[in-house]
Amino acid sequence: MPIAVLAIIGTVVLIPESRGPARDVDPLGAVLSIIGMTAVVWSIISIPVDGLGSARVLGGLAVGVVALVAFALWERRSAHPMVPLALFKDRNFSGTSFSIVLLSFTAGGLLLALTQYLQFVLGYSPLKAGLALTPYAVSATLFNGLGATLGKKVADRTLIAAGLVVIAAGFGILTQVSASSGYGLLIAGLLVMGVGGGLAGPPAYTLLMQSVPAEHRGVGSAMNDTVQQTGAALSVAVVGSVLAAAYSSALPDSVPEQARNSIADTLALGPEFVAAAGKAFTDAMSVAMTVGMVGAAAGALVALVALPRRSTDSGSPEEVLASTAPTDG
Repeated sequence: MPIAVLAIIGTVVLIPESRGPARDVDPLGAVLSIIGMTAVVWSIISIPVDGLGSARVLGGLAVGVVALVAFALWERRSAHPMVPLALFKDRNFSGTSFSIVLLSFTAGGLLLALTQYLQFVLGYSPLKAGLALTPYAVSATLFNGLGATLGKKVADRTLIAAGLVVIAAGFGILTQVSASSGYGLLIAGLLVMGVGGGLAGPPAYTLLMQSVPAEHRGVGSAMNDTVQQTGAALSVAVVGSVLAAAYSSALPDSVPEQARNSIADTLALGPEFVAAAGKAFTDAMSVAMTVGMVGAAAGALVALVALPRRSTDSGSPEEVLASTAPTDG
């Protein structure tokens, strides 16, 4: 509570007021985007239970894809789009958006897996598990300042890519965590990942906002938050599905089918299954961390390929936005 109060006061006192032109709401665009993302995430989460080829999963993915395509088409035609698609013509905006999606992808699934490892394998309480994850946040916070400073001297795409490579290295460390390795190896991976996040985050978020015209900074801020939430949601869905599927496959045949969906269900069978559950979960977590490592490496590649060498190579935000107007069909 005190931190929240200080944040509110600081925002009111220190951040200058700004106001863009009045914009009409885009209810159809909002509905289509919600349906599309919800259907895609729900379908991915359902894969471990229903199977990739099931009618529910394929039907959900089809609904999601159709809704997202309809959203894009509608935004191109709308006189007052929720998301001005012309912004994506700017390589700074589009490249940074995809980089942030993959940067956020590295965090959501990570926390999902590690909280279960800490509680169900190491036996931590929820409070102790939460505190055990703080090195990640502390490391990221400390290196945010360095990332912001280096952003003035090093090309944005180089710094973003370097941070994502460091995150991939942190995932590499976490692939080696086992039921007997304890907290030491885990904290090393968390600290390294925090360093990578601190290096990549500030230049990515700053570049995205700088690529938006001043009168659309509200839209830019909303997009900044949206791409982060999209990456986190996809991360939880993808990494969670991989974790669940790998865990079920790693369990011995003696574990009943109804107890194979999660480590909590397996542990509920009795103490004789503790060792098998712990080994199966850490084996599955290694697979999930590998997925995260691939996602971070892909983000580094996107930053190097999609972002221009200099942030001004794509032209000013105003020029890019003015080059495309809504079509009447």
